Amino acid sequence: MTVNMRNDGQVGMLEDVTRRLAGHTHEIKHVEAILLRARIDVPVKTSFGTMYDRPALLVRITDADGCVGHGEIWCNFPSRGAEYKASLLVNEFAYWLKERRFSSPAEVFDGLTTAFAVLGLQTADPGTLLQVIAGVDQALWDMVARRKGMRLCALFGAPGDAVKAYASGIHPKEAADRVRLAREREFTAFKVKVGFGEDVDRAGLASARELIDENHQLMIDANQAWTSPRQAADNINKLSRFGLTWIEEPLRASATERQWQALKKMISVPLAGGENVPTLGAVDACQAKELFAFVQPDIGKIGGFTGLLRIFGGRDAAQPLPKSVFCPHWLGGMVGLAASAHLLTVIGDAGLLEVDINDNPIRESLANWDVRPSRGGRIELPEDDGIGITPDLAAMKEHGVHVTIMPG
Repeated sequence: MTVNMRNDGQVGMLEDVTRRLAGHTHEIKHVEAILLRARIDVPVKTSFGTMYDRPALLVRITDADGCVGHGEIWCNFPSRGAEYKASLLVNEFAYWLKERRFSSPAEVFDGLTTAFAVLGLQTADPGTLLQVIAGVDQALWDMVARRKGMRLCALFGAPGDAVKAYASGIHPKEAADRVRLAREREFTAFKVKVGFGEDVDRAGLASARELIDENHQLMIDANQAWTSPRQAADNINKLSRFGLTWIEEPLRASATERQWQALKKMISVPLAGGENVPTLGAVDACQAKELFAFVQPDIGKIGGFTGLLRIFGGRDAAQPLPKSVFCPHWLGGMVGLAASAHLLTVIGDAGLLEVDINDNPIRESLANWDVRPSRGGRIELPEDDGIGITPDLAAMKEHGVHVTIMPG
């Protein structure tokens, strides 16, 4: 089923693009999964788990005329979740997609959402299916924009210059080294993970704050570490002296509105969340109720372009948006990062793009796109058509990245 929107102007923007695409029909011929795994020397640790390598799961869809589009499915956890999702893509989803004709990717998004709703119930795994749909949606919008000879943001009427970014994925025990590296790369905003214990959290933020000044932003991410508003508030209030722009996911994503509102009354630091909200309806409700000052759905976890644009609209929205700022979550490879940058641009470029500062050749070397800020902490969007990323799999192998293409 489709998501019921609150803002007719927002729906109109997507419908306008759909009308302009009606003159050409695509027929899907090939659906492939490209699974990438990069070895890393330093594991990436969060309060809930550790990544011992860096995976990326790309969707590659080719139409009958040979036009190709790429998207990316979130696949960081569990450790072999990417293989499972790749199998779903090239088996269950490909069966529905092959020889499917469409003008707008929104048609396919709605069709897949309806077709796989029962399987989500049957498997008790609807989130994984939504992630696959999100990757497919990215690939189809990439394909359509390439067919038009346009960058994706331009297809939606956004000029697409650059977006402000922040350095992410910083463990508190590595805060000094990572923040120093991020500053050398011209980042002006930094996010440190917390939830590892009071002493570790405080020491990490102290070392980060020593390296930045009032012209920089410092955020923290608890990765759902605390179980109650009181526990979260106690921890946040002890860390608030470090001058925080936001505290991200201090509670479980399943926390009730009442719990979030209770927490807001106990702290002075703005809340950020939405990365792990399970449905588009729930994302829409968070936005409507302004639960978070910074709202962070992940384009590879839920919605893709179609679903998230229906909620957040764009530059031409007829009515004012809620006060919360859209800051897309992303902690994967280059395709999803570029897709997030385009989405942020279309929605209005008020928020920040998350860029993982940990080593990851899949993010840094998959294509010819420099993901380092060039001016004022802003990263320029890729110059090529569509999302702007054409994966260089030979380069991946040269960097020691294991590449698997399904079907082989």
